[in-house]
Amino acid sequence: MKRIVLTAAFAALGSASALAADLPARTYAKAQAAPAYNWSGWYGGLNAGWVGGSGSVSNDASIVSTNTAPENAEAMARGATNNTTGTSSGFIGGGQFGYNYQFSHLFVAGFEADIQGLSGAHKQSSSVTPLLDFNGNIASVVTNSTTTRDLSYLGTLRARVGVLVVPSFLLYATGGLAYGGVKSDTTIAQSVTNTDNPPPSTLTSGSFSGTRVGYVVGGGGEWMLSSNWSAKLEYLHYDLGSATYATGGLANNLEQASLQGSGTAAVATSSKVRFNDNIVRVGVNYHFN
Repeated sequence: MKRIVLTAAFAALGSASALAADLPARTYAKAQAAPAYNWSGWYGGLNAGWVGGSGSVSNDASIVSTNTAPENAEAMARGATNNTTGTSSGFIGGGQFGYNYQFSHLFVAGFEADIQGLSGAHKQSSSVTPLLDFNGNIASVVTNSTTTRDLSYLGTLRARVGVLVVPSFLLYATGGLAYGGVKSDTTIAQSVTNTDNPPPSTLTSGSFSGTRVGYVVGGGGEWMLSSNWSAKLEYLHYDLGSATYATGGLANNLEQASLQGSGTAAVATSSKVRFNDNIVRVGVNYHFN
């Protein structure tokens, strides 16, 4: 009897072993690693945004000839001398390329160059200067000045240094060289009103164009969207200095006018324009790593 029980037990054990051998091997789920972002390498992309600010424009006038009543030339000079700081705005867009080097899990440094196209901006001002006419009544010297600032292009070459707030987000500061093709035009119109026989209205203009070199500073944030694509939001302030140029002269022959004095009153005019603005833009980059 005991022999029969042992035989049955060994037979059952053998069947269990055979069944276990036929079952599939147990698999263990491996924890998925977080994606690793490598910021090192070359990149290039496109950007677009807003450009504007309160760049200053100033017009100046000096007396070159007066008549027997010098207040005529003085009123003309005061009217043609003004400062304008109105806000301008426009569109900016272009492309950039650069290189990053990630030298730790926290810090990234590199350089970036870009080239941009911009829209122009203009500033307009007017003034009224009182003046006595021949009969002792108060006349007015009315002056209208219009200045246009235009950058045909703007380029920068900048260093970038940043810290990785998280592995996929870079917060950076940037600064370096800025250069651009600039142009400015000024037109000054002047007339005498509130008198019976005013002199003819006068008009003068001048312009400046050239390549200017200055500086640019700013900062921004860049998000790594995948191993090859990133998006950025950036602020820059550029300053290409100022330019002063002659804008001609204004003259009134008072022989036939109902203003005090006789002879010709004349002033020479000039404009000083500063080429500086602020840029806020967004962009995308493709990383070649």
